[in-house]
Amino acid sequence: MGLLRVTAVALVACSAAGADPAAAPSSIAHPEGWKQLPAVAAAVGAATKADGVTIDSVDAWGEPAHGCYAVWVELHGGSAEAPALADQVLAGVTRAAGPRDGAAVSSHAGASNAAKTTRTAPWSEAVVTSDVVKPTAATGVLTFAFTSLPYRGRVRAQLGKGRIGAVACFANEREPLACQAICTQLLGGR
Repeated sequence: MGLLRVTAVALVACSAAGADPAAAPSSIAHPEGWKQLPAVAAAVGAATKADGVTIDSVDAWGEPAHGCYAVWVELHGGSAEAPALADQVLAGVTRAAGPRDGAAVSSHAGASNAAKTTRTAPWSEAVVTSDVVKPTAATGVLTFAFTSLPYRGRVRAQLGKGRIGAVACFANEREPLACQAICTQLLGGR
């Protein structure tokens, strides 16, 4: 499937370009009171494009007054199983920030997947991932937290057989506790 930038959504969401995602909106209901954000969906669609990948749906919504945002993307291509897709998604986070003057730095506190932390630094748009839980079976769920200041959020992705369905929910510093409560519901308690 190539290197996917599924979670680049968190990096481009608030600096959305005007590209047309050419994909249908998601079937996930957005939180009550949140607005559709077509420019963000377009930027997500553009950020997740890769050779051999078909974007099935992309959607974005938020409550900008509170600084809360969420994006959904479904895509497919190839036949990779969940562990390989998880590695591609996590590598995509690193690539989304893009090296400018530094190199990727990884630190692994313990042997557990849940304890891994990856940071891209010292770039201006550094992304730190933490609380990574990767699937070990052919299909499964990848979850992780991320920080790309001023945003903090979580991603939950269903992976397998060359398919990815991911939702990222994140917030800036305006109303982080209110956003976190909504994101927890949206991500199924994660």
